[in-house]
Amino acid sequence: MSRAFFQKELEGLTDEVLDLGGEVEEALSLMVQAMEGNDPAVAGQVVGRDAGYKERGIELDRECMILQARQAPVARDLRLLYTLQALTNHLVRAGTLTEHVCQAISETAGCERDEELAATLLEMARTARNLFHRGMEIFKAHDAESARNLQADDDKVDLLYSEAINLIANPSSDGGGAPEWRMRAALMVHYLERIADHGVSIGGRTVFLVTGERIESAMQQYLNRELGDE
Repeated sequence: MSRAFFQKELEGLTDEVLDLGGEVEEALSLMVQAMEGNDPAVAGQVVGRDAGYKERGIELDRECMILQARQAPVARDLRLLYTLQALTNHLVRAGTLTEHVCQAISETAGCERDEELAATLLEMARTARNLFHRGMEIFKAHDAESARNLQADDDKVDLLYSEAINLIANPSSDGGGAPEWRMRAALMVHYLERIADHGVSIGGRTVFLVTGERIESAMQQYLNRELGDE
């Protein structure tokens, strides 16, 4: 295999991963839209997509392994293949979680809700969607510096997670919504927190791709530099 052809295949594989990322982002937008209107019809557009995500994930992983076997990549190309495999895993998992949230919306559409808890879940969903989008944009631009700023948004998700759990554990005097809805809300909190984590991880994989460093090491160097500037 010529070097030029190998690079072309790498570019094609990257485009395939980005296409999958675009599909997951679309599903996330539909999830938020469904939560905004408590609309089972919109949520239903996402239900059933998970099987397709998993099939594509298996195929992309296979393509990555074939490329590695057919030509020994140099360090940079090997990092790209490793990153593409990792990203594919994050995309498939985020897509699955998004479908889980939409299933919960569809199956509890007629249930009484706790409006304060519902508002917290919606804000959490919007933040997770935006964080995931930023992670994808960081990967597309190979912007390792911006990856370090994702943690602030993830901290916001963690705060919303704690707020939602508190509302679930301590319902308002008005009743806190139907028991079935509250049970699903407890699961949705977890799903949304994990979607946000996948967005942060995509940014972290970008740091590894660009610098060869793990995000933890890169973050420590960044913090040390900031302290030295004071």
